[in-house]
Amino acid sequence: MHHLELRLDFTAREFEIINLLAEGNSAKEIADELFVSIDTVKTHRKNILRKSEARNTTDLVVRCIRTGIIQ
Repeated sequence: MHHLELRLDFTAREFEIINLLAEGNSAKEIADELFVSIDTVKTHRKNILRKSEARNTTDLVVRCIRTGIIQ
């Protein structure tokens, strides 16, 4: 897969959100945990999906696991 280079494109906050999404957290749960608004989480998720070229959050998590970005 050619998505390994995406690892360097994610910010520290985006990595944090990817991991929280992979754990099954909702946007509200992530917002509460990170002390940000739901809109901020949704914007981060949108940016993460764009950078990763993933179709949705499930596709994103699968790609991140397959490329070793998350375990």
